[in-house]
Amino acid sequence: MSTLKLFRQTCLFSLLVLLASAGVSGAWASVPGQAAAMQVSESSYYDFMDNWLYTHQGDNRGPSGPDLVPCRENIVYLMQSYGLDVTIEPFTYSSGTYHNVVGTLWGTVDPDIEYVIGAHYDSVSNPGADDNASGVALVLECARILSQYESDYTIRFVAFSMEEVGLVGSSAYVSAHAGDDIRGMISADMVAYDTGTNIARIYGRDTSATIKNALGAAIDEYSDGLTWTDSGRLDASDHAPFESAGYQACLLIEGLVWSNPYYHSSGDYMEQPNYLDFTFATRMTRSVAGWLVDQAGVLVDADYLTFDYPDDLPELVSPAGGTAIRVDVIPMGDAIVQAGSATLHVDIGSGWETYALTDLGSNQYEAVIPAAPCGDSVLFYFSAEDIDSNVFTDPINAPGTYHTALAAYGEDVFYSETLDSSPGWFTEGLWSFGQPAGSGGDSHGNPDPDSGYTGDYVYGYNLAGDYENGLDELHLTSTAIDCTGKFGVKLNFWRWLNVEQPSYDHAYVRVSNDGNTWTTVWENSSEVADADWTEQTLDISAVADDQPAVYLRWTMGETDGSWQYSGWNIDDVSLSAFVCTAPYVPGDSNCDAAVNFDDIDCFVAAIVDEQSWLDLHGGSAACGYLDVNDLNGDTYVNFDDIDGFIAAIVGG
Repeated sequence: MSTLKLFRQTCLFSLLVLLASAGVSGAWASVPGQAAAMQVSESSYYDFMDNWLYTHQGDNRGPSGPDLVPCRENIVYLMQSYGLDVTIEPFTYSSGTYHNVVGTLWGTVDPDIEYVIGAHYDSVSNPGADDNASGVALVLECARILSQYESDYTIRFVAFSMEEVGLVGSSAYVSAHAGDDIRGMISADMVAYDTGTNIARIYGRDTSATIKNALGAAIDEYSDGLTWTDSGRLDASDHAPFESAGYQACLLIEGLVWSNPYYHSSGDYMEQPNYLDFTFATRMTRSVAGWLVDQAGVLVDADYLTFDYPDDLPELVSPAGGTAIRVDVIPMGDAIVQAGSATLHVDIGSGWETYALTDLGSNQYEAVIPAAPCGDSVLFYFSAEDIDSNVFTDPINAPGTYHTALAAYGEDVFYSETLDSSPGWFTEGLWSFGQPAGSGGDSHGNPDPDSGYTGDYVYGYNLAGDYENGLDELHLTSTAIDCTGKFGVKLNFWRWLNVEQPSYDHAYVRVSNDGNTWTTVWENSSEVADADWTEQTLDISAVADDQPAVYLRWTMGETDGSWQYSGWNIDDVSLSAFVCTAPYVPGDSNCDAAVNFDDIDCFVAAIVDEQSWLDLHGGSAACGYLDVNDLNGDTYVNFDDIDGFIAAIVGG
């Protein structure tokens, strides 16, 4: 690699990691990430499982199993063969000594910043092919590929022991590395069982939302066909000790984990018919490899174009059109941008249309989003060519993936219930309005709060303690809320909820527009153990948009015959919707929500009289005559407003 190429790539990846630390890493995918992901080999992954990790019928990697130590020795050998700095870290469990294996790819820019990808190599005294040789094979395949390159930041490839007896190895690792600056950790645990759903789950606490979203974005970009779901919190894998220590960490696991027929059984072996899906496992591995490249700044050698947005991408765009986006097309390696090739691609419901970007010089451009119906999604992506006619896009797999914005002038809260006093909602069972007692949670989960998120009062299920065993569904139901003329309706509320995992107990949020048919918009996908108020935002537009009577419902139950938690507490409920009326902007004489030279003709007509101004708008206007044309505030539109109009155009 040339010195110039290395310098350019180092600058880019430093930028990416800085953006990641600011909480926007999910937006970044790259050609180097794709180049690494495409090197993931199904045959290599299969070889790890078949020949190195003791996954066959009768094998045993349990605490005293004969295959635990040989498996560990194989992992050490493989990591050393890749040129990693390998250490074997001992810890004690039940009077025995066990070992984590750590292979380190040291960073060349700032080695103190670390990313960790780990998986446990022990089993529940069985072959453990899916649980969890599949995760170890993922770690080894990432190590095989990424060890070929330099990395801005340090990557630790870790094989943990004694996960199955209580996360002992990963807890020991966190204790031994207490001073490490770990920016992200992924636990790969059970990543090879699938029956064609191609769904991955990501588990982690709410505080790990940044890394969960970044890994999800990597799945979208690099997996070649997987979808993913944020499945909430699950403290049952090696990410949990990292989260407890305050690190960003999450679990990557197969979507069908809870229906795996051989989970923790002697049937979890390689030869099991119609069991492991190695194409699925390869896609899971590609996702992690791409994530590591983008986060740690792995310098995968490539000539390509990448895209940057100095002012960020908009979440909302003007329905009238005219939303401008600054786009920088950055050549990497030896690539050169082909003049005139930078393009915006937009789909507002009738297929992809293309618009040339305005060239601002020095590979800087401006894109302008066209008009779109208010409340509709605007899909868009960017492309550019190099001088060898190679086309590069952002997102990298466009148009299969794309950016999204909503056509609206903003969002507005049109309904708010702070629960400072009772609104008279309908309650069943132990649902009630009042001040929670801060009790319950004696055996499982956490207790109720002792007040609302704001003020003293909440709606809650059993404000004096835990919910009962053997519950049928019991509901809290709002009175009717008028959503006529509202679009893109979202429900926002603050939650303090404790409920067992859904194999046993259930909590729901539902919505209806007739009081009879209910749509579930949220349910617990895992145990929920809130110890603080958390804000919840749910899209209920499919049920609530433009409906005269919308009902909100929170449900406790069904519950099983054991393990009680403290249940629901709800405060500060509100509904919001898109704003589809253009705001009045002084100087915006043509009513397009922007003040510029396009407003001159309309302003000249406005000085003549209001009817001349309306005639230019086809007889009616989306903004008010005085609101946009009376620049000096004297309730008249005349020559005295010219100075104010000129100042508005130039931004004065």
